[in-house]
Amino acid sequence: MRLRALMIWLTTAVSAIGATVAITAPAAGAPQGCPKLYVLAIPGTWADGTNPGILGDVTAGLGAEIAVQFVGYDATAFPWEKAVYGKSKAQAVANTTGLARTMLNRCPRTRIAVVGYSQGADAAGDFASEVGTGRAAIRPSAVAGVVLISDPRRSARDNLVGPPLRGEGSGGPRLDGMGWVSPRAFTICEPGDLYCNVPQDYFLTRIVGYLAETSDPTPSQIGQYQAEAGAIITELLTLGGPGKIVEELSNARAREQITSFNRFLQSGAHSNYATFQVRPGVTAVQWAHNHLARLA
Repeated sequence: MRLRALMIWLTTAVSAIGATVAITAPAAGAPQGCPKLYVLAIPGTWADGTNPGILGDVTAGLGAEIAVQFVGYDATAFPWEKAVYGKSKAQAVANTTGLARTMLNRCPRTRIAVVGYSQGADAAGDFASEVGTGRAAIRPSAVAGVVLISDPRRSARDNLVGPPLRGEGSGGPRLDGMGWVSPRAFTICEPGDLYCNVPQDYFLTRIVGYLAETSDPTPSQIGQYQAEAGAIITELLTLGGPGKIVEELSNARAREQITSFNRFLQSGAHSNYATFQVRPGVTAVQWAHNHLARLA
């Protein structure tokens, strides 16, 4: 009788534990409808929701566990458009941050990935920098990956996919880098694309790029702007003192860089990423697509 009573007690206890597990298990899982990976894709200048450019191919068919959201923003550059470049890009960064936080508030286990092209890459890199250095209310571990295609703020320190490059982005590198996000951030740049690969001695082009980046400046970033301007001036002085600055601003030097920039615009290098190979047989668009798909 004692043995039979013990068996009945054990059976009842095991059943109760099983019932408890069955009741509590769903509460530990992700909320219904939460993707494993949330990809925020930021198109380049003059793109819109109906024409995301190459990012349409980058994000197409990533898989059932991945949700894709194209980030809307003015995507303009000149004063006679909706917004100057600096204001347009700041809008893209703010919208990306807002979308990421909204998703993470609803789905804490979802991870974020960002991909951008041209001005969109500029914004995606700034978003990654803010998160990675603790300036955004998003934990760095929530960012699964970053892919920047033709980033105007590409740095020689960034994780480059493709052939080696000698220059850097036309807007100057992010002095704070991407912090804790850096190991998961990758940049792609066609060697002939001056937006992401300006020769270091093209100071006039770099100054113009800097002025575009700082148009409609954000007050909280004034220290960063000053540091970036100081870096350019320091390089000039190191190369040849005040005389080098005068030489760099000369008509001959300006014509040389304008001619080079016109050749770049005619070359199509900036729009060549669907065919530009970063690995034998693998284009930039294919690599970015495959990398995002693997993050889920």
